[in-house]
Amino acid sequence: MMKNAATLILTAMLGCIGVASYAGTEPLSETGYDVTTRTGEKIVLPNGNSLTINALSHETIVNDKTGEQSSEWCSYDGLLDPKGHYLHYLSYCTRVYDNGDVLWSTASGDNDDTSQFTFAGGTGKFVGATGNGETTTTSTSIDGRATTFKNIGTLTTK
Repeated sequence: MMKNAATLILTAMLGCIGVASYAGTEPLSETGYDVTTRTGEKIVLPNGNSLTINALSHETIVNDKTGEQSSEWCSYDGLLDPKGHYLHYLSYCTRVYDNGDVLWSTASGDNDDTSQFTFAGGTGKFVGATGNGETTTTSTSIDGRATTFKNIGTLTTK
């Protein structure tokens, strides 16, 4: 449902483990806390599926190793079956660090529980950053608007 997509997305997508100050590829492990801030527009399709467009979520991302926190916003669209389960979704995320550095990512998935993310560069230490990984939803609030998730992957900086 929408809560998991936001988490996966943003999360998914936005998994930056608090990169070391030197360039290279680092393992990524982080925990994210997501809240859907805009549910988006819902379009019911003739086959009973629905399309959710222009949804927005906010995540707090915590590096599991260093404890560094960052703030991330994700916009996403999703295709849901008649019962409200995700068939596919796509998101775009912008992560902001305390020093002003930005890290961009995209994420996509085909279910409510996991998604794949890819880093797409950024500013400061994230200029030209690449990497990818998987986001897994670990819990969802009863109202479906908040999730906790785990990002595991790699981040390469130049």
